Amino acid sequence: MTSGALPANPFVAAGMIEDPRLFVGRKDELHAIASRMKGDQPTSINIVGEKHIGKSSLLRHFVLTWQQRVLNNSSNYVVIYLPLRGVDCQTETGFYEAVAEGLLSHVQGWQQRSLQNCWKTKPFNRQAFSDAVKQWKQQGKLPVLCLDDFESLLKYPDKFDNGFYDNLRSLMDSNALMLVVASRRQLDVYANEHRFVSSFFNIGHTISLKELNTDEAIELSRLPSCSTNGAALSVDEQSHAQQWGRANASKY
Repeated sequence: MTSGALPANPFVAAGMIEDPRLFVGRKDELHAIASRMKGDQPTSINIVGEKHIGKSSLLRHFVLTWQQRVLNNSSNYVVIYLPLRGVDCQTETGFYEAVAEGLLSHVQGWQQRSLQNCWKTKPFNRQAFSDAVKQWKQQGKLPVLCLDDFESLLKYPDKFDNGFYDNLRSLMDSNALMLVVASRRQLDVYANEHRFVSSFFNIGHTISLKELNTDEAIELSRLPSCSTNGAALSVDEQSHAQQWGRANASKY
């Protein structure tokens, strides 16, 4: 759900959270991504966590709110969310074209005219993608790709080989590209399992997502809905929910 009316029940699990008003917690993780983006040498990040822990929601929320975290330097970046499970990302060329489409959709006005031509080369292959990223660097633009569901690429090892990953790593090392990659396990685990030797899999920084802490759980219990003037749960209901959460947490 995007901006507009709040849901009747904010606690129904409906996949990725797209409304910033319903996103709770993860302040440290959001700060960590932004701080590594703003550095003189941007550091790519691997977001690691179990299924349904909130990786997709975190990436999406960062894409929606990153300008609030970067402030004065926001013109230096273009940040996009790209779900790798989509059919467009089942080939290397499809991946590059999806990235190009996402980036150009976030470039406005006069900037679009000066920045778009390098992404229209045909065929848009590995070399063309590298050249476009490098040209953006020369113009002071850093593409930040929030890549969700990394495991999807592993289904196509003949399409996404060591050369593909080496090229991404080279662009990352030259500070021309930053990746925020969400996966269930650390990337180096997949490298061992699938016998990849690319240094891409030794990504710069890893953030492990855990369950919400107590303060975040309390904030969650206070979410609003469209049918109430305030929180969806009454004060008593909030108290019961928090007690239930503590009781269940003590079992583990």
